[in-house]
Amino acid sequence: MIVIATDSSACMTRQGAHDLGAIYVPMTYTLCGKTYTERFIGANGDFVPLLEAEPDPHTSQPAVGRYLHTFRTLRKAGFEVLCLTISSRLSGTFSNATACAHDLGDDGIRVVDTRTTAIGLGFLVREARRLITAGATLDEAADEITRIRDRVKTIFSVSDMAPLRRSGRLGPVRQSVSTILNIRPLLTCRDGAVVACGITHGPNDQLRQLARAVPQNASEVAVQYISEYRAARDLAGMICEQRGGEVMMRKLGPVLAIHLGVTVLGVMWFEPEA
Repeated sequence: MIVIATDSSACMTRQGAHDLGAIYVPMTYTLCGKTYTERFIGANGDFVPLLEAEPDPHTSQPAVGRYLHTFRTLRKAGFEVLCLTISSRLSGTFSNATACAHDLGDDGIRVVDTRTTAIGLGFLVREARRLITAGATLDEAADEITRIRDRVKTIFSVSDMAPLRRSGRLGPVRQSVSTILNIRPLLTCRDGAVVACGITHGPNDQLRQLARAVPQNASEVAVQYISEYRAARDLAGMICEQRGGEVMMRKLGPVLAIHLGVTVLGVMWFEPEA
């Protein structure tokens, strides 16, 4: 039997992880001198005021010891492990998980760099479960996730670029973006890295461009937010009007909040095969 392991940047609820049979390996974050373990969505308390009060927050990928313990425990119990991690260009998580798999001889363990995070990572966990349920072997499931990972698309925007600049997860972007004339950047994840892909002029244009980016043939759509619930609700409504179908809304966790800022608003989707 194959067990799926993923990290807490997947922003899954406890029930969602349980339904998919996914093991959650948590990241940690430090605010106001205290280190916290990131938990399932809805179980991290009200972290936004703490984050807003902390001028220099920090995050850490899951420690090598956590992956080593998880992998060793599952292998001793007779399970094979498919580990899906946040993009290696956004975190050292993939490197840590890969090192642990090597330490255990790589037998019965496959680690995949998904080149994404958040709900996109959750999409791939769901696809992995579908493949495994359909009878795929460990190698077949890992190879298929690697093949389809670029079908996960995202576009998002923030009103404050400082968290992204501080985190070092952002390619070159004009310093003026999001600092004057209510201009807000449009950002995407390309080859696993955050890059700029446009600008918007004010909140209404931000919503229009985010909604317009979602193609009609998207098979799954999720709006992501932290503090901007009303804007997220409006964005989900606009997407529903444009293309119909269900649109998931999901609040992101504290680790992504630290790197993206609490004003992040975005949409992720899964493109079907061409």
